[in-house]
Amino acid sequence: MILPRYVKVAPELGLDRLFDYEIPESLAGRIELGQRLRVPWGKRDIMAYAVEFPLQPEVEKVREIGEIIGERPLIPPGLCKLAKWMADYYACDLGAALRTILPGPVRSHEGGGKMAWWIEPVLGRAAIAEEVLQGAKSQKKAWEHLCAHGGNWLSRLVKEAGLGTAVWRALVDRGLAERLEKRFVLAEEKAEAGWADASRRPTLGEEQVQSLAEWNEERKKEEGGRPILLEGITGSGKTEVYLQALDAVLEEGRNAIVLVPEISLTPQTVARFRGRLAGRRVRLCVLHSGQTVAERRESWHEIREGRAKVVIGARSALFAPMDHLGLIVVDEEHDGGYKQGEAPRYHARDLAVVRGRMEGASVILGSATPSLESGYNADRGKYRRVRLTRRVDGAKLPKVHVVDLRKEAKPKSGGPVLLSESLKEALQSRLQKGEQSLLLLNRRGYAPSVQCPHCGQVEECERCAVPMTYHRGEGKLRCHFCDAEKRAPTQCSGCGSPVLSFTGAGTERLEEAVVASLPGVRWTRMDSDSMKARGAHRKALEDFREGRTDILLGTQMIAKGLHFPRVTCVGVVGIDSALNLPDFRASERVFQLLVQVAGRAGRGEVPGEVFVQTYTPFHPAIQFARHHDVDGFREQELEYRKAHGYPPFRRVILISFSGVSEAQTRASIQHVAGRLREIWKGESEVPEPAQAPIARVEGKFRYQIFLLVEKVAPVMRDLKREVLAQKWPAGIKVAVDVDAQDLL
Repeated sequence: MILPRYVKVAPELGLDRLFDYEIPESLAGRIELGQRLRVPWGKRDIMAYAVEFPLQPEVEKVREIGEIIGERPLIPPGLCKLAKWMADYYACDLGAALRTILPGPVRSHEGGGKMAWWIEPVLGRAAIAEEVLQGAKSQKKAWEHLCAHGGNWLSRLVKEAGLGTAVWRALVDRGLAERLEKRFVLAEEKAEAGWADASRRPTLGEEQVQSLAEWNEERKKEEGGRPILLEGITGSGKTEVYLQALDAVLEEGRNAIVLVPEISLTPQTVARFRGRLAGRRVRLCVLHSGQTVAERRESWHEIREGRAKVVIGARSALFAPMDHLGLIVVDEEHDGGYKQGEAPRYHARDLAVVRGRMEGASVILGSATPSLESGYNADRGKYRRVRLTRRVDGAKLPKVHVVDLRKEAKPKSGGPVLLSESLKEALQSRLQKGEQSLLLLNRRGYAPSVQCPHCGQVEECERCAVPMTYHRGEGKLRCHFCDAEKRAPTQCSGCGSPVLSFTGAGTERLEEAVVASLPGVRWTRMDSDSMKARGAHRKALEDFREGRTDILLGTQMIAKGLHFPRVTCVGVVGIDSALNLPDFRASERVFQLLVQVAGRAGRGEVPGEVFVQTYTPFHPAIQFARHHDVDGFREQELEYRKAHGYPPFRRVILISFSGVSEAQTRASIQHVAGRLREIWKGESEVPEPAQAPIARVEGKFRYQIFLLVEKVAPVMRDLKREVLAQKWPAGIKVAVDVDAQDLL
């Protein structure tokens, strides 16, 4: 076997190219794909990743690798391959893709964590143990404990069994137990303490059995088969399908990743999966941005070492460094939370499909309201659609009432109608019966804007072209784009009038209306303002599940994936603003949100009711949601998208320029538009650059080009050369967002 002499590396410098280095004899055969290296760069050393082994370098003179960082590659070969795909498709340099895959806490702390002793029984020694442990009561007790409960940390075994370290060492000396030095994970103590007893598998319904049969049939094909689009109405038992698929994969000795769109969903999902896995003694790890730096680092190393077999988390959990991957589940696959907002602007749902194909893993995309892109892929046979049309245990979908706010009496205070009479009565009725309710208002704060009724002045952010939101609890105005804040005014900044109007409503104002209308009610507000404290999500959901809260009100984080059988009433407040956004996906998002939040009601024995308050009661998104008609909405919306050439019929690429100088920013993006027209010569249409709907953010003016293309690959080389590789004036920031979700 000939050892490679050269290696191509991706430096951690944000450069869109690879560099050749020679492998010195002292390191020959020791460098693998994904290895982190220290390499000379000018007069200094930098960090880089090994990504290829060419036969010959592209330049005559190459320098030698300095040293290897770490004992083994931090990034598995499969993820190296995925990083290359990301760099090509999402218009970023390979170094940026690798930095996304490898979390900052791991890069900045190579070794990671303290080491500790792990004791586990040696299999097949039962007969020997019976003989050698005669008369050694303490050692026999320790052996029986290990056989009953499996391996554990030495410190924990001492505590659980009440036996000193000498007893456990004696078992090791006798060859009955094995002592391993492993990285100790602080979060493991807390995590295992919350494991439920192994729950039995529930009896599956006919549709669930059929779903698993179709999944089994597909995954036996080459490269894991086609992705499964599990389209099941809310409460139809999609999670149980995930769990049984997971059981099958673990039986084969393979691993799994489960993605959820929101951190708020993680505690409930983790609890259910841990309950199922507890009997197997299978280690589950959690990965999401809500963890501390230490927890994230140690969880990552635990996964890389092969101790964790199942990973659950938000979009970044897709990059868990697992070998032998057998299953990737993307729950609520339609959710916008799977799209990364900063470069590389990847979509975790689409990357899950790519990683599954690369590593031969089965992929399940689950949702009650699949994205039009996924539904279209199923229509074309690219995905395999599997349906669940009935709720488990015979529960029925809730009845949806559309409340026309045009007919509601205006409050004496002059503010907006937050709780219509019919919704108030329904909430009061549920309160008296000891049932629970949800109230959704997808705006935080007290009021979205503060306006002077005399001169019309609106309190705007000085750095962004948006009104500042009034947060009454803090007595401040806050910009929800740049986080700038200032004290709430007592008079108009324009004319000095002491009278100010707080227009619109956020969750704080809804909270005030609930307290005023329902004396004695127990409520919890759940939004990004009230859930800042560590563990706040978990506590809020536990209180609601245990019945210590009557009403859970909040933003869209309460609308997805949560299962509370005692919820029988859902109210939707202030949905109209989302319908009027300048975005072709606005109707789809509102429809999905309404169907999802409606699905939280009536999941137990008592039927549920939903009240949607709106000034546009006949909007198609609202009417289709009223009847839970996913197919009807999809058919109409696809007709509209096809007529305009929008996704899924073409791909969106959003080119964005932002800068302090408006004239300079506009001139730069106009130059790009002109160059692309010259190069493409009408093959792809290049529209005139326009101001972004939010024209200024963080003091920078924003312009964009909205491209619609048949395929991404043919235009990507031109975009990298003409947009990303150019030297633009100082202060101008450029972005290319492939499959853009946020057009504002």
